Amino acid sequence: MGSIHPTAVLRGQVHVDPTAEVGPWCVLDGDITVGARTRLEVGVSLQGKVTLGEDNFIGAHSVFGGRPHDPAWRGEPGEVVMGRGNQIFSFVTIDRGTPRGDSRTVLGNDNFVMAYTHLAHDCVLGDGCRITSYCGIAGLCRLDDHVVIAGMVGMQQAVRVGAHAFISGMSAVTNDVLPFAIAHGTDQPTALRGANVIGMKRHGFSREDIDIARALIARFEGQAMPFAQILADIETAYDPAHPVVRRVLDFARAPSRSGVLR
Repeated sequence: MGSIHPTAVLRGQVHVDPTAEVGPWCVLDGDITVGARTRLEVGVSLQGKVTLGEDNFIGAHSVFGGRPHDPAWRGEPGEVVMGRGNQIFSFVTIDRGTPRGDSRTVLGNDNFVMAYTHLAHDCVLGDGCRITSYCGIAGLCRLDDHVVIAGMVGMQQAVRVGAHAFISGMSAVTNDVLPFAIAHGTDQPTALRGANVIGMKRHGFSREDIDIARALIARFEGQAMPFAQILADIETAYDPAHPVVRRVLDFARAPSRSGVLR
């Protein structure tokens, strides 16, 4: 059975599932929903409108739903929405959404976010993402499913990262990262460095899929050719209906504020 520690403070319209656990010195202030079997460790703060699904773990002194780090914000309503099975560790901060996005900061299911990471306003995470400690993800960024980000990465506002991509530690990410790609910037300006073969193997992709992903990423890597020509050449050389090819092409053609990393 769950429990609410007697030192916890609950204000507003707070619903805590009977099987959830709210630890000492937590503050739940606003329109708050805590789902079944979700656990809040000591000192967690949920502010404004926050919805947490089932089976989440929230580490000590994390803050969700706080005031957006956005000078354009004028007090408009926003929220944080989290799915199920996420593990969020100590001192993680997740800001509420703003009108610049959909007024929602969203995490899907089974994400793993390590200590001292910041997810700014209107970020959207898919399922199964892994973010290592001390990362700063700026507002309006979007991470598709199974993205892995190593430690101390800084990500510029409105960057997109495609599914199954990997970003190496201490990279500064200012452009969109293609699905299945490695973005490497540990010891130099961030650029593509091949396909995330290890990640694809872990998620059961076939050898054919991996070989296609490697060939596709190589067509972008360090390439000065006009972007439209790269896409046209890919459509000529590969079956656009193949799932890996289609995912890369759809991502590359989607609207982008910062361009695609090469």
